[in-house]
Amino acid sequence: MPQLKLLAISLAYPPLAYPRSIQVARLLKYLDASTVLVCGDEAGARKDLTIEPDGESKLEACLRVPVENTARQQFIDRLAFRFYRGLWNRRNMAPDKYGPWKRAVLAEISGFVKANDYRPDVIATFAQPFTDHLIGLELKQRYGLPWLAHFSDPWVDNPFNKYDEKTKGLNLELERQVVESANILAFTSRETIDLVLAKYPTTLKKKVRILPQSFDPSLFQFGGPDANSKITIRYIGNFYGQRTAAPLIGALRLILRTDPDLLNDVRFELIGVNDPSCIHDAGGSSLPPELLSVFPSVEYRESLRLMSEADGLLVIDAPADISVFLPSKLIDYIGAGQPVLGITPSGTAASLIQNLGGLVVDPSDNSAISEALIRFISLLKERRAVGFETWGTPDVRGQFEVSRVAASFKAMLADLT
Repeated sequence: MPQLKLLAISLAYPPLAYPRSIQVARLLKYLDASTVLVCGDEAGARKDLTIEPDGESKLEACLRVPVENTARQQFIDRLAFRFYRGLWNRRNMAPDKYGPWKRAVLAEISGFVKANDYRPDVIATFAQPFTDHLIGLELKQRYGLPWLAHFSDPWVDNPFNKYDEKTKGLNLELERQVVESANILAFTSRETIDLVLAKYPTTLKKKVRILPQSFDPSLFQFGGPDANSKITIRYIGNFYGQRTAAPLIGALRLILRTDPDLLNDVRFELIGVNDPSCIHDAGGSSLPPELLSVFPSVEYRESLRLMSEADGLLVIDAPADISVFLPSKLIDYIGAGQPVLGITPSGTAASLIQNLGGLVVDPSDNSAISEALIRFISLLKERRAVGFETWGTPDVRGQFEVSRVAASFKAMLADLT
């Protein structure tokens, strides 16, 4: 049986250090298919050479298309942001700032098709950015090929997108075209599906599939925690917008007031904080330095080591009634096999952490967070006493191993051919 031929579009791909880069590279690396990938070459973006360094070697071809960001474009953007905010919104948020990249990608693909007499069996696009899906929409119209559109996050329904009414309307129309035209709509969780598809006819749900992020067990060949050191609890990731360190810091301050001895043999590390002032603004400077330490971003491979050698790991999310987000870092936490405490609202991440056997507490309840931290520390101390076996319900962990996720992805693509 001939190998399936896939044309994949993802601006995010290593060495660009986006969370999406990790997941797309891993999925395509383990996919048994002949894959031609079109990705971005973005000057000025952070790069990380430890992200799937052999991923490109598994591809049939990798077309790296530069993301143009000329001085003239930057000047226009600054003027529009300052004086014509509506214009800036529509330029940068309908659906995003990568419109010029779309034109370059389509020209690159057209040239590749002609030069190689290339005809894929299926197209897959990976967002964010959602410009990737607009490229898929154009390719489907040009070549009439079956198309799978994968969403890492909601588009119009993302609560962190601050659209004006005009921009929201434009995005609604773009999203509608993608949802109606794609043959398969893949999302990372059931909660995201329910949120995004609520505004569409129920008949479209037959297109929907769940394709989560994955972890690669082979990348976690590290030692475990140091049993002779303080219990180390780590959060790995940045803070931005409404996601802050305040829930953790407030809970630690409360414990220090009520029962400080509980924290004598414990240290918390926040790794990946690119703006330390956000910790100060959240009250972190009032905590003893031996209790809370803050470090900048590390390379991806190093982050996996730090996860694996921690006693416990933290997820910290913004307060909300419900959260549909499934953080890529949480999936890496599962790979590390260390206990997880989620300071996160009800929703996708909370349900997964609970199914793994972890603890969950709402980020808006300071008293409950302090109680959860006390319980978490107690569990970590007990774990040291009995030994460091891989943590997490095995059946749940297995759902996110890359071999299983890649096989599911291949089955979806095969259904379209």
